[in-house]
Amino acid sequence: MNGPENSGILLSAAVMTKNSLRTLKECLDSLDFCDEIVVVDDHSTDGTWEYLQSRGGKVRAFQRKLDTFASHRRAMCAQARGQWVLIVDADENALPGLGEEIRELLSQNPRHDAYHVPQKNTLPDHWPRPVHFWTSQKRLLRLGKVRWADSEWIHVPAIHEGKAGRLKHGLRHRSYDSVSHLLRKQISYAQSGARHFHSLERRASLMKACTHSASAFIKFYLLKGLFRFGMGGLTVATALSFHAFAKYAFLWELGSGVAEGERELVPGDTRA
Repeated sequence: MNGPENSGILLSAAVMTKNSLRTLKECLDSLDFCDEIVVVDDHSTDGTWEYLQSRGGKVRAFQRKLDTFASHRRAMCAQARGQWVLIVDADENALPGLGEEIRELLSQNPRHDAYHVPQKNTLPDHWPRPVHFWTSQKRLLRLGKVRWADSEWIHVPAIHEGKAGRLKHGLRHRSYDSVSHLLRKQISYAQSGARHFHSLERRASLMKACTHSASAFIKFYLLKGLFRFGMGGLTVATALSFHAFAKYAFLWELGSGVAEGERELVPGDTRA
């Protein structure tokens, strides 16, 4: 594989997939401004892999079993041949203006090795009132200048020298499919964050659990404007506040011991 310095490719997109057929076409279509699109598929069973095989063009796909998100990103970026990589999830798509902004930035010898990309998080279409809120993550990265620490944390950030820049245009993220999906993701994210901080020998405290969960609610409900969206906005803000609390609850439990066993199903759970 050619390295970024001699491949002749300036910008790669890198996409992770797992049973993502429902959103993948829109995602890939929106990334046409990139010189290549590298996709790593976690052995999908819904037709995602077959679709990728038929896609052709700029898309290069390979399969890899997900172990941690950090190692998955390293493997994905190792396949990218560009000098820069834009990391995109399969449930995201580039909003108008992002491609033009990135291409202009990369033509001007960028000052930073990493850039925050805004994310417009949109909620289910079947909810009575459309709900959205903005966040950002470091997604535009200069390959060879960034790395990821070994971690089980889903949102482990890229490590680089100096400060990160910030783009004006961004990505649309189809965040949650339902209230159940929203809550299940918060538990999953909280568990991965707790394992990460436990590995760093961090300890939970009642004060941090209270202040961080309260701060998260204020941040999303008031500062990011979820109060504008009625019950939907309150539901999302409360779930994100719960995520902050649950992370400390899981961290506290990891420091307390391990349960002898845990029942697979809870009352009313019909999943096989």
